[in-house]
Amino acid sequence: MDVQPGHCWFCEKPLPQRTVSCSRCPVAVYCASSCRDRDTVRHGAVECEIFQAKKCSACGKLGKTLECSGCNDAWYCDTDCQLHGWPFHKAKCKEIMAFVKQVSLKLNTSRHGDFPFYIGNTMAKDFLQLENNELSTDRVDKEELTRDYHVLSAGCGNLRNTVLTAASLPDEYQGKLYITLNDYNPFVTARNVLFLFILVRFADTDYIASSLTTIWYSLYISKREFDLIKTSLDELIQMSAQQLHDATKGLVTVLDENLSYLKFVWGKWRALQCHRDKKTSINLKQQRKVLFDNCHFAKVNHPLYLIRINEKDRKMVEEWFEHGLFFPYEAKEKNMPFGNPTLTAPKASKTIAGEDARLFLLLNNTQAVSQEDATFEYCIRPAIIPFEEWDCLRVREHTPGSHSSPMVMYHKYVTNLLQKVKSLILQGRLLIHVSLADSLDFPNHHQTLNMPNYDRIFTSNLADYVGFAKLLQTFKPLLNSSNSYSAIVTETMNWFEAVPGSKPAPYDLSDIQLAKINYYCSNSMTGIPQIQHTWMYDYFNNTSHFLQYLRADIMAGGRGIPALKKIPSFQNVKKYHGMEMRDFRKGLNKLVPFQYLVNKRDLNVNNSLDRAVEWCLPKS
Repeated sequence: MDVQPGHCWFCEKPLPQRTVSCSRCPVAVYCASSCRDRDTVRHGAVECEIFQAKKCSACGKLGKTLECSGCNDAWYCDTDCQLHGWPFHKAKCKEIMAFVKQVSLKLNTSRHGDFPFYIGNTMAKDFLQLENNELSTDRVDKEELTRDYHVLSAGCGNLRNTVLTAASLPDEYQGKLYITLNDYNPFVTARNVLFLFILVRFADTDYIASSLTTIWYSLYISKREFDLIKTSLDELIQMSAQQLHDATKGLVTVLDENLSYLKFVWGKWRALQCHRDKKTSINLKQQRKVLFDNCHFAKVNHPLYLIRINEKDRKMVEEWFEHGLFFPYEAKEKNMPFGNPTLTAPKASKTIAGEDARLFLLLNNTQAVSQEDATFEYCIRPAIIPFEEWDCLRVREHTPGSHSSPMVMYHKYVTNLLQKVKSLILQGRLLIHVSLADSLDFPNHHQTLNMPNYDRIFTSNLADYVGFAKLLQTFKPLLNSSNSYSAIVTETMNWFEAVPGSKPAPYDLSDIQLAKINYYCSNSMTGIPQIQHTWMYDYFNNTSHFLQYLRADIMAGGRGIPALKKIPSFQNVKKYHGMEMRDFRKGLNKLVPFQYLVNKRDLNVNNSLDRAVEWCLPKS
């Protein structure tokens, strides 16, 4: 489901002139019959089952069928077959409909996180994917190669998506990229602006991209990196919004009213004692260990993560769990004299109270914040691993050769991306508006500031918190209606919690499937040891469960949107609020894969149940 266009569905290498197609579905294409054969079990269990012609539930004929609009889990040749099959299908259909209604009543869309996302929990995405969208036609007009693009990233988190998007622009494209980064978390936003400032402020130094990569991820840093942070913070704290805009050569635009919140964070980082020789220095390693020790998920999943990695890299990653260093070489902890202040924030349990970071947005009354609550400490969610947010397939593709450890390989990859971003910035072709606001309130800011509409709107996994209906109603007016490729991308990471049966178990797979999977695993054809807890996800088609969730979520409404009285059909869901959903059962998404594969990514493990749905404006 996540194979790049023009690449083999098994090995992901570029397709040769002569290809081999799946004989049962119109989607999968392979570079050779050997790749097709090795992918038969997995592909046949998921994508082939989704995309191939369906068998009539009444007469068993294979071919063009009509879907049961009640349950979306039965197909018929025509109305005659449907009438004939109804007595046998009625009980199941009504059971699924009742289940959808039950899920809609239980949906909880008011959850909040408790850590700032300095490191993301999903893989980086290219916002534009121009070669798969606007530049996908055989003949591309010159205007398309010089036009400007506008992107809104709501609930943006860190800079990974921005960096990948800017670095992925085709060489022939010469236009400008305008990105609006919207996040209600002042700590994430302060870190993003600091990084952008560093990239411009020290652009004339050869090492800046590498140093910024180290600052992004490493627990301890050298004096050079610490001085970069200190100098930048000293300057930023003194700046007005206009001065920041000028100092970054127009790269960063932020309102003065938002800048005061960022300065509070910068001031806290600047005041931290980070020199490890000082008795009063912050002990990031100890704070990190406490988080690891108190996180059940980390204690269970870190060992499983290590099992998954090839033996050559396992020891190095195991050592990384101890030291947390991230350098372009195998650095020694004793040689890194400073803790990294940008990995800190107020203690999560003290600052959230179910409202994200809103407590610290009430800075007009700083006396309301106790001294304990204002103490900054290490704050990276224990379950998150830096390698998670970059697709290891792309990392290996773009950093070929041998590397002493995955950390060194990833450091080189991110550094190369930042070099490309720096070049784009110096050309004046990347411009970023920073919005510190509730994502649902952003349209008001958009209107007040008379900002242009967007070619892409990414909403992270806000759907898990406010529902699909609220997102579509909020952001549809902000889409660029003159671009037929404009789209809203909605993601969900928690949907399966509301739908029993959506996670695979051995009894969900047939004996034949299990036997074949065991054979492939034992022969290392999947690349993942059989004992890995996620090994079955790639072989389990839970698309019908997700359809039920989508219908239930739309039925439930959202913040300020009343629940529907009748269960919406999937056809109605696809056309909700005048939008057009790209049907992931009939073709591939154009921006973000509907579903990521797990077993071919040894260094990425947390995308097995994430789902992405894309929505467009109806064609005129």
